[in-house]
Amino acid sequence: MAEEITPEAVQEERELGTKPIGPLFVKYALTSLAGMIAQIIMVVLEGMVMGSGLGAHGLACVSIIISVELINLAVGGALGIGVSAVVGAKLGAGDHEGAQRAFGKGFWLTLYVSVALMLLIELFAGPLVTILGATPDIYVDALIGVRIFVAFFPLTIVGQMLCAVLRVDEKPRVAAGLQIASAIIAISFLACSTFIMQWGVAGAGIYFGLTIAVWAGAFFWFVGEGKGKASLKIRMQGRGVDPALAKEFVKIGFPYFCLQAASSIYTAVINNRLAALGSSMDLAVFAIINGYVIYVLMLFVMALGFASQAIASFNNGARNWGRLIELMRVQLIYEVVFMGACSAMVCLFPEAFCSLFAAGDAELLAAAAPAVRIVVALCALGYTGSVMSSYFECVERIGEAIVCGIALYVIFTIPLVFAFGALMGVDGVWWAQLVANIGAGVLSIVLAIREVRRLRILIASESGRG
Repeated sequence: MAEEITPEAVQEERELGTKPIGPLFVKYALTSLAGMIAQIIMVVLEGMVMGSGLGAHGLACVSIIISVELINLAVGGALGIGVSAVVGAKLGAGDHEGAQRAFGKGFWLTLYVSVALMLLIELFAGPLVTILGATPDIYVDALIGVRIFVAFFPLTIVGQMLCAVLRVDEKPRVAAGLQIASAIIAISFLACSTFIMQWGVAGAGIYFGLTIAVWAGAFFWFVGEGKGKASLKIRMQGRGVDPALAKEFVKIGFPYFCLQAASSIYTAVINNRLAALGSSMDLAVFAIINGYVIYVLMLFVMALGFASQAIASFNNGARNWGRLIELMRVQLIYEVVFMGACSAMVCLFPEAFCSLFAAGDAELLAAAAPAVRIVVALCALGYTGSVMSSYFECVERIGEAIVCGIALYVIFTIPLVFAFGALMGVDGVWWAQLVANIGAGVLSIVLAIREVRRLRILIASESGRG
């Protein structure tokens, strides 16, 4: 009779269930951050290239493309979290066969969804660009950029899912390497398309596709055998959709979808409010804030979220409640301290950061610097919602994950933008976001405290049965 594989035996083999949470979190965070640093360098260089080669007009178009990029991140990230959480939980419970089946079904579902979404957006790209806030002077170029970018969706969405599964299969360095490669390839192309080929916003559309499409190279780690390959495999058989597994993927990934969808709605609302209260110059200011400064800070937060996802999903499957409590404590401390330091640097030297993207435009720089200082000041508090949402997704606390995911932008920022904007004009749009960070942070910490209490009850209950 075959020897039974227990969760305890699996934990002896996998560091996710045995190593101290602090060093383990740091290891996964640093590995994720290595890939993110390449992405950050890419984004900074992107802003410098676009600011110099495309000017305020190009930056305004980029603000529209970024809204569509958030749709891409919403779907790809949601499926990545959903599939990887189910796979990780099954690995934590010692069910490798179940993990393999979940991964296979997840891969094909992600591919089908990405193709369908690409076709849908291409069909309705014109109305979508208008809804996202494109003014008449940027409409044509923004539409071209969006159509080109969306053509990459099958690669970008599948790539996000595959890299998420690589992490729970304990291959975080491979995922980070693909992120680094994508950054190098994308920014090299952008420089050539802008300064040599002079493709303008069309080149920017290709660039946005390349920034994540290269992640789909993870495919080659899931086929064949050999040293360094993933333990899970992509197979041609079983290409149908499993409704039960699909429901589980969507249920777990839905909070992340809500978070990114909230970001897209937030971007569209801000674009529309700035267009109503100000001018295209204000749209360019928001492109610097949202497309570069905030985007870079969020990449750091995403690295922390990636680190917690693999640890949380594995230990939730293994019923290691004490390790989950420690994980929450560690991730919140690192997020507040690290992001607090990053935001302090931006607030102290806003002109230096904005000048990277303003390309010598004195008027744009003068408008952007004070706005950046206001928006970024308390973001470390607001971003606690993002890391807690990642945690809640992986332990299947869907309601809490959704609330944390949408708190900053939907629950607080959007209503405050309308209220403050009516009172203060364009300046009110910036001040509303500072206040929203406070509200989102307090709400997320309250939910974290409730989760600790829930886990302690589970620990006491299982100790009583023992």
